[in-house]
Amino acid sequence: MGVRGLTTFIAANASVYLKPYELHDTKLVIDGDNLCLQLFRKSLHNSVAFGGNYDVYYRIVVDFFDKLKLANVTPYVLLDGGYEKRKMSTVRYRLLQKVESMKGFNMVAVAGTPPPMLREVFVDALRAAGVSLMRCPFEADDEVAILARKLNCPLLSYDSDFYIHDVQYIPYVTLSNKVFHKVSDKEGDNFKIGVVQRKQPKKAQHRTDGVRYVAQYGDESVLEGEGAESYCYLDCCLYTIDNLIEPHERLGKEMVPLFAALLGNDYIGRSVLKPFYEAMRMGGKKSKFFRHDRRIRLFLKWLQKHTLESATRAIMRCIKQGNKKRVYRQILTAMRGYNCEECTALHYFGLQEAEQAEPLKDEEIEKELEARVGEVDEQAEPTIEDFDVESFLTNEGQYNQEQEQDQDKDVISESDDEELDNEERIQGEEENAVASAQEESDAEEKLQDDPDKPTEENEPHERNTFTDRNWPDWFKELYRAGKSPRFLADLLHSNYFINYPQIEDLRRPDSNAPAYPILRTIFAILKTAFNVKTTQFKYFTRRKGRTGMRSIMFYDVCLPQGTSYDPHKLPNVSILPKLFQQSGIENWQELFRAIKSVPSNLRLYFLAIIYWAKNCPLVNAAHVHALIICILQLQVIDKPLKSLYRDVDQFRHQNRTYLEQQRKAGKTNSAGSSAKKDTGPSSSTEFNRTFYNKLTTGTPRAELMLAYDELIQHFSVTENMHSNRKPAIMPDTMHTLANFQAVCFNLYALVPLLGYPFDNLHMHELYNNLYVYNVYEWIKARSDLYEFERSSMFQRSPTLLAALRVMVEFVQTYVPALKDRKLAKKAASSKANNSDKVSAEAKRILEQQVTPANDWETKNDTEESDDEAFVDENNAFSQLLLAR
Repeated sequence: MGVRGLTTFIAANASVYLKPYELHDTKLVIDGDNLCLQLFRKSLHNSVAFGGNYDVYYRIVVDFFDKLKLANVTPYVLLDGGYEKRKMSTVRYRLLQKVESMKGFNMVAVAGTPPPMLREVFVDALRAAGVSLMRCPFEADDEVAILARKLNCPLLSYDSDFYIHDVQYIPYVTLSNKVFHKVSDKEGDNFKIGVVQRKQPKKAQHRTDGVRYVAQYGDESVLEGEGAESYCYLDCCLYTIDNLIEPHERLGKEMVPLFAALLGNDYIGRSVLKPFYEAMRMGGKKSKFFRHDRRIRLFLKWLQKHTLESATRAIMRCIKQGNKKRVYRQILTAMRGYNCEECTALHYFGLQEAEQAEPLKDEEIEKELEARVGEVDEQAEPTIEDFDVESFLTNEGQYNQEQEQDQDKDVISESDDEELDNEERIQGEEENAVASAQEESDAEEKLQDDPDKPTEENEPHERNTFTDRNWPDWFKELYRAGKSPRFLADLLHSNYFINYPQIEDLRRPDSNAPAYPILRTIFAILKTAFNVKTTQFKYFTRRKGRTGMRSIMFYDVCLPQGTSYDPHKLPNVSILPKLFQQSGIENWQELFRAIKSVPSNLRLYFLAIIYWAKNCPLVNAAHVHALIICILQLQVIDKPLKSLYRDVDQFRHQNRTYLEQQRKAGKTNSAGSSAKKDTGPSSSTEFNRTFYNKLTTGTPRAELMLAYDELIQHFSVTENMHSNRKPAIMPDTMHTLANFQAVCFNLYALVPLLGYPFDNLHMHELYNNLYVYNVYEWIKARSDLYEFERSSMFQRSPTLLAALRVMVEFVQTYVPALKDRKLAKKAASSKANNSDKVSAEAKRILEQQVTPANDWETKNDTEESDDEAFVDENNAFSQLLLAR
């Protein structure tokens, strides 16, 4: 949710509303989806998301909860579920914004867009950190606030809604990144504060030698031990609702939810209350900061003059007669969440509840609110006395009458109008979607009108149906545990799916298209398990070729032919093989026999690769090579290393001596036994657990370090990606990789419903989008991929090269068309025959192809110059380097 302008207002008056607080030795309720995004933004400080920096993000999440553990804080994380119908206009507006930000492959948007499986990696990190979590059936904000009240503990988020809820709210941005250690005497007159040195071994983190003291207070020094109190804490700021109402004593707590509704949240748009704003005379071309500041002060002052009933009646007098009932209902709904006390999470986590009255249900809360504010008077008109607020502003000294006369008489500022128009423009986009998208539809995909237009008479009855009360226990258990993505609630409850686009080519069909059969199967399973005869659902996505959204209707959705589903007889081992058969995998039976021998953590991932390679015509062998090299990086190379450096210069600086020694040793061994064959697995080796165990445990550390030295550059953004002349990010490559992530995401959602016939995907151990993109761009134009990899990245790592060959051939066995698909060609290759007229641009491209970025080695090293020069047969310009 979110109350518009309130965060800015609180931040501008932080000294009044935010109080210093030491977070330690307490329970802590966390708004999971909000923290997920906040930690994602933090991950961008050290890396670029570029469609999926899952490995970096995972470590940041685990590290965050390690800090809470040091401060003896017990977290309870609540995650969002499906979208409620009343929030759909906001969802569509944000979706349109995301689509518009993708135009032209702007590097800022590409680098900072959350990847599709971010929330799933977040859940994996929570489990690894031993954190209690629960996914709510729908919006989690109310549940988060209620749990925090019942536990009487702080709440962590960065959502302005919690300034309105009666909770102890810690805004995430106020939370320190360091863990502090405090030692004080019992009276608290003398104390000292230090910073915990968290890079030391864990056993040292709680000892005094693991703390660097930075401040001391008092006349006497304090030592840890008997007679002294010590604890670790995180520095932050705490907000309570008393901080908001105390400076305005006449504004009671019962008025605060209406105050939030007037500012506008995700359940009531500001455009709905536009007539009321006009009556309040809030015009003026002030900056955005002062505009929000003025609006908030104005509402606070105005509400002091009213009771809940009189204020609501005054608002409703401004609304046109035909819309009064609908707007009245929306105001009650927007206020309802702040008065709800029903809490599922308390029982789910097995916590004790203080004795109190039975909480009211949603319908009962709204009836109570309706009784307090009274009925709607259809004929009432606004009066001057209701909105005489100019004296409030003059008394505050914020604005005077002369300033008002100098300003335009528009009742809403230009930027306010723009924001309101954006909300209205969404409705226009949806109305035009049917006509504009018909040209793109085929016989199976028929466009429908938008079902989410606000209703009047039926809305009160539909409004409170967003609950999991009718969900069976087996699905509740699966969903609440966070074992399945949130979109299952949308498919199950509302028969629709919202596809958030990745970084993809807008000129092509959305990246989820190859995974449609998997999505259809998921929907069929849900409806079959619930004994519902519905065979159609709505799919909401972007348009092809231009910005905007469209809705597609999937009809006749059913299970794969010859299969059945019973949620009480799991695991189901028949549906997934049939799905692969229908996707065109000819030897699918052999595939599912062979996949049983693959290591359990890789089975579903290789099935995803095979499905993707078969169903995406743009996929070629270089794509598969890049994916499997990423597996070797994250699964084999990374794990034995003490520190996961992602910075080329830092890694090479700290390991320079070791790397030089290993290169010299490798040359000596090569000279003494030039005819000696590789000791690694051969191309005929079967891809199974035995092979993989030998690879992960038996690969020499020297090979891993030398391979990492060649591969680490691919974790970084190259200079040409920042080019201003034209998009240096290849749309085809990004779109093909987005197809792959869509396949992974849908398989991730399907497997739990089938009872885990395979271990689910853990993307932080398997995939980094920037790395795969860079590797693919590096190798895509090579005529012989294996030869290029042998002579470059795996030149001193024969074991890894042989493992790469085994895994690639496993995929090609079941997608033989990969061998016939042409590899991409670089533009510079067309000039290969004009060796006498090589341009400076061609030479630059050549150097980028042959020489890794940030290469710290000295090229005129005497030992290197004694070797016979290598001519790369894959590179038409390689001989030119020898003549320079």
